[in-house]
Amino acid sequence: MKQNWQKILFVIVITALGYFLGRFDSVLYQQPVGQVTAVKTLSSESTTDEHGNQDESVDQQLRVKLLNRKDKGKVIKNSYLSSQAETIRYQKGDQILLTKSDDGYQIDMAKRDNVLFALLGFLFAGLYLAMSRRKFSFLALSIVVNAGLFLATILWDATSRSLPVLPVFVVLGLLLSALALYFVLGWGLQAWITWLATCLATLLAVLAMAAVIAVTGAKGIHFETMSYVTQLPQPVFYAQALIGVLGAVMDESGDIVAGLFGLKRESSERTFADYWQAGRSIGREILGTLTNVLFMIFIAETVPMVILMLRNGNNWSYILDQTMNLGILQTVVSALGIVWAVPVTAFITATLLTKKGAINS
Repeated sequence: MKQNWQKILFVIVITALGYFLGRFDSVLYQQPVGQVTAVKTLSSESTTDEHGNQDESVDQQLRVKLLNRKDKGKVIKNSYLSSQAETIRYQKGDQILLTKSDDGYQIDMAKRDNVLFALLGFLFAGLYLAMSRRKFSFLALSIVVNAGLFLATILWDATSRSLPVLPVFVVLGLLLSALALYFVLGWGLQAWITWLATCLATLLAVLAMAAVIAVTGAKGIHFETMSYVTQLPQPVFYAQALIGVLGAVMDESGDIVAGLFGLKRESSERTFADYWQAGRSIGREILGTLTNVLFMIFIAETVPMVILMLRNGNNWSYILDQTMNLGILQTVVSALGIVWAVPVTAFITATLLTKKGAINS
């Protein structure tokens, strides 16, 4: 019992450290950072649209203390809607990122890294307690390295005007999956089989999507509905689908390969048919669960926008066409990759494990 309380206390302490790290890191920002010290409501006005949706527009006067500048406190105005769909109501103690202009300072966005660091602290503390120190070290290193690579690629794409998006993200996907498997499994046969099966299943799923889009001329697919895209949307969607499929397929392939390697360690006198049937059986057990998880993630992302559009008088046909169109397509492609992963992984693993001289570990 005492040990359980120590673990709980450890998680609480690490989470709190993450929160306070984000709360007091304003000196690390080049952008002006301020903290709201006083709030005064200047005016408010209720509004009702033609669909009966009620909202309230409020004007605030914020007194802001600059945390990483020598300037004295500033008075800044902020307008928000009570629904806070695209605007924010600020309260005393909130930290905000500012932009300097000729008229003084303007609000850029809320500073939320304290919440982010607290959640990361909670996550890593839980992982640390759930696994050995060696495995945790490699897992944490994998997350940091892959996040750094992904961020660097995004920044490169954002600053380059002629970057071939899809080839770059194909290479990124290969690197991310290879590094993740290396840090978790090492350079052994198990990691190589998982990586090869993941790449092949992902390739088959994306090629199937590309073939259908080419044959149908992308009829009914509205790439232009992608939010905030400032370059050709179709390559960006392909890159997005590729990364999404890759993660789901790697999870399934890793489970199948691990299960078949377990059979290999129990008895090395198994035939190709034994591994093939076992691999398919493992895949069938987790295929439905993974597909449902992907679908629920898509639904969770879509629910707020669907409710908003329904409240504004849009019908389901329009919502499916304009809001859920690409999400449904990506979910179907990911599900296709999961389906492909079962026979591909089972075949590759069974072939290599029954080969004479295959590694028995």
